Amino acid sequence: MKKSGSAQISAGQQLYEKARYLDKEGRASFPLSLLLVILFQMRGYVAGIISITFAEDRTRLLKLFYTNTEQFGVMLLVGLPALVVLLATAFAAEDDRNWANAVMRFAQPLLMLSLLVDAVLIGWLFVESYGAFSFGRAAIVFGWFICIWYLLNSRRWRFYRSHLSNI
Repeated sequence: MKKSGSAQISAGQQLYEKARYLDKEGRASFPLSLLLVILFQMRGYVAGIISITFAEDRTRLLKLFYTNTEQFGVMLLVGLPALVVLLATAFAAEDDRNWANAVMRFAQPLLMLSLLVDAVLIGWLFVESYGAFSFGRAAIVFGWFICIWYLLNSRRWRFYRSHLSNI
């Protein structure tokens, strides 16, 4: 009996996965869970975009999430690989190869590297706050574990990535 995440699958299972993850036109459909993972990793960008909407004080919202500007800048750097993967998924073509298809080959290591750097920053956040509990930090840690689990175990993400990188 094979494990669900096994790399060795038979030809029948490959045909089943193709039929399962392709739409009617034969194109790989974008996994929406991947969008949630990318948005989690790009939370610095999301907070920055939302803070732009405050007309009276643009830094007020950022001070709720980040205690200093260095943390915000580092979060923007951590989210940069996720931004590259998001752009690659938007521009990847199934008809001909382009730069985005080449980036999709390295999408998994980019996202995992981003999550590892994010883990260091989360640990630094806990050390800086002397281990004080807050629901926001707990939600960030829980989201981090969900992202790791999704990137390592999702068949749909694996199929989408390999389908776009092998064209």
